[in-house]
Order: sequence, then C-alpha cells, then structure tokens
Amino acid sequence: MSASNNTDLEQVYREMEEEAVRHTRIALEHMKEYGIEPEGEVRPFLPPSERNEEIKRLPYEHETRQVVTYETEPGEFSALCPFSGLPDFGTLRIEYVPGDWIVELKSLKYYVVSWRQIGAAQEDLTPIIFQDLMKHLKNPEYLVVETEYNVRGGINTTCTIDSREQ
Repeated sequence: MSASNNTDLEQVYREMEEEAVRHTRIALEHMKEYGIEPEGEVRPFLPPSERNEEIKRLPYEHETRQVVTYETEPGEFSALCPFSGLPDFGTLRIEYVPGDWIVELKSLKYYVVSWRQIGAAQEDLTPIIFQDLMKHLKNPEYLVVETEYNVRGGINTTCTIDSREQ
C-alpha cells in the first residue's frame, strides 16, 4: 500500500472516530435530558444514518403467492446500546408476501451486519429496518419486521411492526 493510500485510510478512520464521538456525545446529552445517565464505561458508536442502506432486490415473476421469511441466527444481528456502547445481540425476523420484488440475500446480510457499529435503542431499530425494507420491496402484500433481543437485566425485549396493522 502506498504512503498516499495509507494517509487516505488514516483520514477516513479519523473522520469515523470523530463522527462516532460526536454522535455518542449527542446521544448521551439527549438521554441526560430525561434523567438517564450511563453507568460504567461508555464506548463510542455511530448514528443510524451510517448503516448500509443498500438492499438489492430481484423481480418476483410468479403469480403464486408465497410467504418469504428470513431469520438471523443468534449473534448475527447486533447493534450497540446507546447508554454503554456495548452490543445488544438479537434475532431479526423478516416476513413478507412479495409484490413485484424479493430481497437479494447477500445484500440483506451486508445490511444486517452494518448495524454492528450503530448505537440506537432497541425500539428505534425496528421501525428503521421496516422502512428500509418497505422502500426496497415497494409493494409487498404485507411486511412484518420483528427484533427479539437477548435478555438483559431479566427483561426480554421483542419489537414487531406489521404493515397490516399500520
């Protein structure tokens, strides 16, 4: 790698670190407004706007209706807790009946793993993922996005959005 490429890469890392610190500071200030302060060590995290928003799609050319379900294995889906910067591991489940499009799985995988450096409340991730998928699928007969997180502090969190109930 040339010195120029090294310098460019170092600049990218610096900018990412600065963005992570800036976003972490904003998130912590927002929580403080509601009387919530982190306990222990806080690690920096990126905002949801930094996720990979590209989800490729393929045409669905069949007249037969089918239910398509994608579900991550435990540990594959995670984001960072905005209070600590520690990972929140969970399972992401997507179910839909295709309209004109289906999701291309490799791009879905890249989308899912792009959340690993994002700091957001568990309840905030589900609607963002739902909107991203709806944007790319365009016209599914229905779409359900569910996130179920590993138990923390004795509390299990499951968030579900079903387009039929919107």
